[in-house]
Amino acid sequence: MRASAFSRKDVITVNDAIYYFPRRYEDRRRICSPIDLAAFPDGSQVTVLARIENLREVPLRGRKQKLLELTAMGEKADLLSCTWFHVYKGMKEKLPIGSWAIFTGAIKKYRGTSQITHPDVEILKEKPDAKLTESLFGKSLHWGRITPIYSRSDKLSQKLIREVINTSLEQGLPLVEEILPAPLRKKYDLLEIRSALQEMHFPKKIAPLTEALTTENLHPAVRRLIFEEFFKFQLVLLMDRSQMKQEPAQAFHIRGSLFPKMRKNLPYTLTHAQERAIADVLKDLQKEVAMNRIVQGDVGSGKTMVALFALAEAAENNLQGALMAPTEILAEQHYANALKLFAGTEVTIGFLTGSLSRAEKVAAQEKIQNGEWKIVIGTHALIQEAVNWKNLAFVVIDEQHRFGVRQRTFLKEKSLPGKAPHILTMTATPIPRSLALTIFGELAVSSIDELPPGRQEIITKVLRGKDRDRLYGLIRKEAEAGRQSYIVYPLVSDSDKEGMERLKSAESEFERLQSTHLAGLRLALVHGQMKSEERNEVMRAFKEKKYDVLISTTVIEVGVDVPNATVMAIENSERFGLSQLHQLRGRVGRGEHKSYCVMVTDSPPPGMIRKTESLEEGIDDESPWTRLLILEKSRDGFAIAEEDLKIRGPGDFFGTKQSGSPSFRLADLSRDARLLEIARQEAQDIYQNDPKLEKPENMGLKKFFHTVMEEASVTLKSG
Repeated sequence: MRASAFSRKDVITVNDAIYYFPRRYEDRRRICSPIDLAAFPDGSQVTVLARIENLREVPLRGRKQKLLELTAMGEKADLLSCTWFHVYKGMKEKLPIGSWAIFTGAIKKYRGTSQITHPDVEILKEKPDAKLTESLFGKSLHWGRITPIYSRSDKLSQKLIREVINTSLEQGLPLVEEILPAPLRKKYDLLEIRSALQEMHFPKKIAPLTEALTTENLHPAVRRLIFEEFFKFQLVLLMDRSQMKQEPAQAFHIRGSLFPKMRKNLPYTLTHAQERAIADVLKDLQKEVAMNRIVQGDVGSGKTMVALFALAEAAENNLQGALMAPTEILAEQHYANALKLFAGTEVTIGFLTGSLSRAEKVAAQEKIQNGEWKIVIGTHALIQEAVNWKNLAFVVIDEQHRFGVRQRTFLKEKSLPGKAPHILTMTATPIPRSLALTIFGELAVSSIDELPPGRQEIITKVLRGKDRDRLYGLIRKEAEAGRQSYIVYPLVSDSDKEGMERLKSAESEFERLQSTHLAGLRLALVHGQMKSEERNEVMRAFKEKKYDVLISTTVIEVGVDVPNATVMAIENSERFGLSQLHQLRGRVGRGEHKSYCVMVTDSPPPGMIRKTESLEEGIDDESPWTRLLILEKSRDGFAIAEEDLKIRGPGDFFGTKQSGSPSFRLADLSRDARLLEIARQEAQDIYQNDPKLEKPENMGLKKFFHTVMEEASVTLKSG
């Protein structure tokens, strides 16, 4: 049970425990008597020495539960009252009357008596003397020191976490090896790694952990570890990029003669951001080295139009260009848009996906091989072995995080002999500006931070689970008006795995809603475990208005454009990242009608977290509403991405968190920007002077990279 609870906190090994840092500290070095508490204002954290005098259980009115009241007394007959709501089995036996104990918690005055609710209690083996002698003081992990407070669940107590981490430090700290070269540590006055880790858990002095406003005000141990995070991350990137040398490519002669006709075919004028992005791409295409550019922007910001305008230049240069989408239905959507955009021009556009008949595939492959099709839109079928290109020179990849290293290798094999294709990748998950600078550095990034005219307002609300009837009423109302809705669930089917028992699934809710709240409406089900042909057929039917409601998993995150869909409901929304929620929200608001995004959660709103006997200081009791309300207030994908980065870290943000991959546990990219610059410069200096890390002072770094470089490199490339 305990191992499982720790596992859910990603604490599995001794090393995990060592790097499981406190969320804050409490100074419990001052031991008070109950008589001293009158001088403390309500809410003060106090540590009190007193003798247990009495225990009694009190039934809670109207409930089956009981509360436990404890009365303790100091040397001068002064009283302290402690209260626990809901008594659990064996609790009274842990608080023997007559024992001296240390009580820690937030003090408040109640009917003239000092009281602590849910105190942290440690029973002493003997009565201490009046001065708490040196032999007793400081022996505990929980009082008489600066005490760490960890993030925890209701199955993990603070005491247990401290004891496990203390044991892990005793056993594992001697095995932790220093990787920062000694001259570097000396130059920036950085603690040695073992000292930093020990201080992180049981510091000798109080200093801000991560809530400091400036890097300089942080605890020296925190500063050291943040520097190491940045330094390792930058060095991994440098070593990774060294393998990605600039490759020769076919330079384009930019003519732009097709652009006037294409602009006339558009129902709107391109935004300034789209024009900037097109100019960026055209500039790169004129070079004799392969372009590697990312175009990022919100769902519906017009990234595909930027790509199609750029692909027009491949046709004008009598070369071939490809646009690859992650799903067939999205490829169909891009193909339909391309046909409209190039109407009236002589540009030949083809389509190739895995679901075409054998005869259709053979015909398509022939037109690609002889160069008849100048622009080809499809899925990964475009780079299959049977497909031979005449003169492929430019490739657009939609949703870059779904396209890995292996596929890029195939692309080079399909392109012009001795030339690499120009590559433009598109993503609807805006990369936070701070992270873009950190990760991409030399990589070109174009941001489309404007939405085309005509995008409808999306009213976004967080809804308590008990109020679902309001959601179902909205869905019925929209259906009566001829409009459609999505309901997204985190699971395909019900699961009894720990932590997932209460999550709703698409399959079970599809069955339930058909016969209850949404009976009479036309419901369809789609999820990732269905065959792609079946899934695509359901989504096509939904677009053709054959269904009122699509019950789904996040498989629709990158999906078909349905202008008639006006409601996006997301169940168990607290289980999704902010950027993913924002992506899902972007599935609606694409037509002429007002649209709604409803994020449903059974978690209580802020200020309504239920306290039980197992809840004590440090539990993860922040309401998920804190995150979800960010979506209510903002529609700016870049601002939301910044918030998502702060919450989840860069590894989780890209979905690339693996053992050995660099991640930021402590760093704040905005606060610690200067430290990032320093770490980046030092990483560059070491790499330039010792690229193979063979100098004696770099042996620790070399050993580190031998164990993690391969995995981290793959993670970053495929991310």
